[in-house]
Amino acid sequence: MKDTIGRENRKLEDKKCKACCNVFRPLRSTSRFCSRPCMWSKNEGRPQKAESWWKNSKGYIEGKIRLGDGTQIRIKQHRFIVEGILGRPLLKSEDVHHKNGIKSDNRPENLEVIMHGDHSKLSNSQRKYNRGYKLNLTPEARKARSLRAIASGLGRLAKAIGKGEA
Repeated sequence: MKDTIGRENRKLEDKKCKACCNVFRPLRSTSRFCSRPCMWSKNEGRPQKAESWWKNSKGYIEGKIRLGDGTQIRIKQHRFIVEGILGRPLLKSEDVHHKNGIKSDNRPENLEVIMHGDHSKLSNSQRKYNRGYKLNLTPEARKARSLRAIASGLGRLAKAIGKGEA
């Protein structure tokens, strides 16, 4: 088979692009489009999905949603559901808590909106510490420890200032 210059070194014939009808030199026998933009314009014959969901590495269901203007956003499903229920976007300081602790259980009755600080306290109180230990200190003991830390920090600061003046 001859190429455009007339040389006998072609294995595949030139093809017509299914999208723009331009003649192109295919890289493989299954090529149907001259470029990626042409392929994307036809989307390989498959309709574009309005949304697609998957489970991410941390166990949450996450997805891509196509908006009416053609843009797409990436969002976690539990946030998307709560935003739909509330009728407004969540604030940066708001978290969605799974009441039963199962990250993929996104039923509306299992989800609640709480402030980030409260969610951290709640999550960390239920957390199992794999390394180290969690101290059960009285408020007095906790205050004494923090005062000792402050005092030792001030002592180090005073020494550093004393060395700088000498």
